[in-house]
Amino acid sequence: FPRRVKTTIPLRALTANTEYNVTVVAFNDVGDGGTVTGAGRTRPKAPLISLSAISSTQLHINLTAPTGSYSLTYKCIITEIDMPSKTITGTELEYTVNDLNPNVTY
Repeated sequence: FPRRVKTTIPLRALTANTEYNVTVVAFNDVGDGGTVTGAGRTRPKAPLISLSAISSTQLHINLTAPTGSYSLTYKCIITEIDMPSKTITGTELEYTVNDLNPNVTY
């Protein structure tokens, strides 16, 4: 039976939004093969999102940006079943959604 060869290896415990240089050296029983070097940046951390009902028709959205210098833009899509959706796009860290219908799951 041929030996299984692993072609991907996840790199773990990396820091978010950080540039890394990675070098891969191929080798087998005969010896070393080629070398490939590349660079890449890890993704930034996602913001924390909290929702709280202010009243039966209002919802407060609070975004907490991760530490560091990030540009945070969001899109909030509010959908009531069988109704058109409402999309909010912005950069503010707090937003209040008004004119919701009481006793409806969104």
